[in-house]
Amino acid sequence: MQQDNSGNPYQAPAVEVMTGAPQADAAFIEGGKAVAAGHGWDWIAAGWAIFIQSPLIWVVNVVILFIIHFVLGFIPFIGSLVTYVLFPVFNGGLMMGAQAQRSGRSLEVNDLFAGFKDKAGSLLTVGALYAVVSIALLIFAGILAIALLGASGAIGAIMSGDKAALMAIVGGATLGVIFIALLVMAAFIPIAMAFWFAPVLVALQDVSPTTAIRMSFYACLKNFVPFLLYGFIFLVLAVIAIIPFGLGLLVVVPLVLTSTYAAYRDIFLGE
Repeated sequence: MQQDNSGNPYQAPAVEVMTGAPQADAAFIEGGKAVAAGHGWDWIAAGWAIFIQSPLIWVVNVVILFIIHFVLGFIPFIGSLVTYVLFPVFNGGLMMGAQAQRSGRSLEVNDLFAGFKDKAGSLLTVGALYAVVSIALLIFAGILAIALLGASGAIGAIMSGDKAALMAIVGGATLGVIFIALLVMAAFIPIAMAFWFAPVLVALQDVSPTTAIRMSFYACLKNFVPFLLYGFIFLVLAVIAIIPFGLGLLVVVPLVLTSTYAAYRDIFLGE
């Protein structure tokens, strides 16, 4: 900040000295606050600034996550269930790592597993709730699909082995399947809203799992327009990332994480 030097025209202008030390965190805004639509882009820009501080370690951590997810995928049903439960724990650990970066420390691979050392019980609870809700949604979709096939006579056609009738019925049921898929996607939006900020609120603010889920949902609801912009930009980035054999996801996925941390600070700390 420049001072008034009109009393001494030969005096050098005074400037603020940036020490590089982070400012103290602002007070926590319970439930978060609404921000302008343009903040959706600001979160991504701030997330990029976090990513480029330790790009290699962010990429390594994401690769480790991919490997864990890949290995668990070989375990029928249980593997997917464990993935749902563990994701908030890894997410919370990386949020702790982003917080550590802000304090001047470089990100470490150990940060990926920090959630198992601190807040493990609460983060696992968030994961368990996420798994229950997600599986319930899948079961609901399966029941709708079975009801649709039964109503269309597809089950009878399958049992009778009449391929011509089956093909005709399946063709006619295509619109119904598309409707179910769209319905599931629409139902997943509030689920994503409820769990988007839950890990970071548990990890960094010690909020209880159910309260964190509730706060996350209402914070996303308050900021639906900025999240629309945020989601559209990431949709474009994801399409671009897939082009070079999917290698761009090694940058886009960490950017989702770092921008989530930036959005948390913007919405819940008012920065």
